[in-house]
Amino acid sequence: MLLKIRLKLFLLLFTGIVFFVQARANDFADNSFLIGQLTPAEYSSNRLFDFIKDNNWTGLELAINSDNKEINLTNSTIPFSEILEKIELLLQNEESKIIPVFINYSGNVHVLDSVINASRLSNQIFYLPQGERWPSIEYLVQANRRVIFFVEGDIQNESRILHETTNYALEIGASQITPNSAILKRESNINKELFKISNFDRLPTGVSTSLVNRNLFPEYINFLLESWTKYGKKPNFLFVENSIYNFGFIIEQLNSFEAVKGQVRTIGKNFERVFWKNAETLITGGKFSFPIRGGEEMILTPFVPGFSLAPSQLTITAEMVKPEQYSILATPLLLNRGLMASFHFENELADVVNPERNFDGNGYTFSQDIDRGNVLRLPENANVNLGHPELYGLPNSSFTISCFVKFIDILEFGDNAILGNDETGYRRGLHLVLRSGHPYFGLWANDFMSDELLETNKWYHLTWRYILETGQQAIFVNGQYVGGSDGHPPYSGTNDIFIGSALSGGASLRGYIDNLYIWNRPLGNEEINRLALDEEIIYEPAETPTTLLSTRNIVIILASIAFIFLLFILILLRKMNARKQSILVNNPETPTKNQIQLFGEFKAINENNEDVSDLFTPKVRELFIFTLIHSMKNGIGASIPDVNETLWYGIEAKKVANNRAVTLNKLRKILAHFNKVEITSQNGYLHLNLSEDFFCDYVEAFNLCKIPEGMSRQQLQLFFHLVKKGRLLKGVDWAWLDEIRGFTGNQVIDNLLKLALDYKKENKPKEVEKVSQRILDYDDLNEEALYLQIWGLQKTNNSHLAKFNFESFCSKYQKTMGESYALNFKEFTHHYADQL
Repeated sequence: MLLKIRLKLFLLLFTGIVFFVQARANDFADNSFLIGQLTPAEYSSNRLFDFIKDNNWTGLELAINSDNKEINLTNSTIPFSEILEKIELLLQNEESKIIPVFINYSGNVHVLDSVINASRLSNQIFYLPQGERWPSIEYLVQANRRVIFFVEGDIQNESRILHETTNYALEIGASQITPNSAILKRESNINKELFKISNFDRLPTGVSTSLVNRNLFPEYINFLLESWTKYGKKPNFLFVENSIYNFGFIIEQLNSFEAVKGQVRTIGKNFERVFWKNAETLITGGKFSFPIRGGEEMILTPFVPGFSLAPSQLTITAEMVKPEQYSILATPLLLNRGLMASFHFENELADVVNPERNFDGNGYTFSQDIDRGNVLRLPENANVNLGHPELYGLPNSSFTISCFVKFIDILEFGDNAILGNDETGYRRGLHLVLRSGHPYFGLWANDFMSDELLETNKWYHLTWRYILETGQQAIFVNGQYVGGSDGHPPYSGTNDIFIGSALSGGASLRGYIDNLYIWNRPLGNEEINRLALDEEIIYEPAETPTTLLSTRNIVIILASIAFIFLLFILILLRKMNARKQSILVNNPETPTKNQIQLFGEFKAINENNEDVSDLFTPKVRELFIFTLIHSMKNGIGASIPDVNETLWYGIEAKKVANNRAVTLNKLRKILAHFNKVEITSQNGYLHLNLSEDFFCDYVEAFNLCKIPEGMSRQQLQLFFHLVKKGRLLKGVDWAWLDEIRGFTGNQVIDNLLKLALDYKKENKPKEVEKVSQRILDYDDLNEEALYLQIWGLQKTNNSHLAKFNFESFCSKYQKTMGESYALNFKEFTHHYADQL
């Protein structure tokens, strides 16, 4: 009964946020096909056609050439028309068979069309106009449109029955790693609905493909699963040339994995590109699909620059009833969201966002421009010091910087500096400049330059955008994207940044600047276009607690004292009821207000139930977590010398105190959004004070581990729910956190092993599999967890996946330890059956 109530609450919670969309059953794009190569020898032996006849989800590729009006199989005199007849016979033998055919051909495509249209296949061909979605398998079968032609090569003219592969499918090769930049160079690539993997038979496993079988080399399946996860689409076409007979098991294995499917959309359309904060996923189109391995829990966190997504995160567990599709809806953000600085240069150096700050510089003046009114003039050697980059959330973070700028003199061989510092070293030197007239995005040996060439005495709107998750550096001129590249690590400099100065060589602006904005988030393309149109940004400062009390407030407080006094005894009794009880009333699976999540991705929800995670800039977040962990560890807090040494290592002492004070002030402003959470400074320590109304999964897990007699069964289950979202602070890379992570990981493994063994004694295989999967996420070579996972899979009649998981373990063991695992599958299961 309790389970039913929780399920109803869960569904109510997401009503209007996650829409369950009824997908067309078994879309063509949700299936995988094994593609074999038709050579003259294969044609003569008929072996490939026999294999396709006996195996569904197969297709063929062939190369043909045209000699006048005859079209033959390459290197033969076999007419293409005879091949079409054999394909038609395959369709006759099996009424539900779908056959994709890939043709390599160069020449006038109309000649090829005429041969196909003259065959008996002509009324069984399906053709999809570019831009439309692929139909369901049922539709193709019922309409008897069961052969689908794709073509590659130097083609002349346009076909109405042949799909050019490059227009319909994202393609990667298995024989070598495809750079992400090559895939993402054209934005349209990632949004193609189909996914082709060429040279799959040449995946470097170190073993001949003639020895491949279903019990060996999980590298093939792992590669497919990793590719599926990385690009958010299921591999549709696996090209194996003449090795198709050794890969018959692949499609069955791949189809044994359940998929989570959905779409990320705004009003009326799916997005072209969706970024993901999941380490395994790079970027997808608006339509996505991800595989679920075994009983693992999936946490999906998409984001689109310039939009707020609802829900912001999807958590998918094995026990959930999953819809056919998830639909994630996007709402445009206000331009002031994440705004860290706003300079209008109205005859003063003032930051609207931080009016308390003072700025100085050299050689600058204010000028009245005929087009833009008051602007800042920066001739040669003039600059304005903006201070430490941490003040603007720039280091190790996404950011966007935009401004209007006009150059009096553009250097033919040199740099005109808009914003930068004088620091050298990889990732430490920031230089947003014109280099020989071209907009340039520099992070010192980690740079990108646009082909766009700017002119003197002309106002331009320039924007530089960096996206942390993909490492994208992008440049926009007058609101239009003019170039960028992916894979750049983030900026990590510490020297002050300047307007009108960059590089140790002393580059200058030599012109005018207006409306300089800095955000600690990546802006969307539409937002940048609006900025170029000079849209006004209305900044609303966050409300902060005030120490001044009005008369009305005093009356309210006095009137409340009596009520508070009456509750005092009850509060004392509640505290005496032990911390055990307080942690049991918080169900971490249910999103509640006033909480911060540290397991998995960092997430903060204020007392108004608003996600304010992006308010925590990297350094503010680090200060909060450093103080929290030390406050839990010793009850005193983090000593200020430790804070200085750890968070601002290498910065000169006179700057550390100022940086710490600014960061601490920001943190206190953010914590004002939460109920009864504050950070205090006393006796040289920073201490985080938490009320019982505030929930943090790490705090609850920490207190559970401190119970002297160990956790009860109910507490072990609660502990599992707390930690199952993933490793502590997934995706965060702080050296000081390694020791804490290691200790926490050991606690997780020890306690979850106890829970899994309890479930095993009670013969609950599904629960055993889920818990053991979480242990393996912390330690992928944990033999006890692997055995428990295998036990759970075998008990649920999934022996095929159990063996696959064992082979994956052996492969990881070989790569990590440099030697083969000592036991085979049978020996392994017998050995641990006696021990556990």
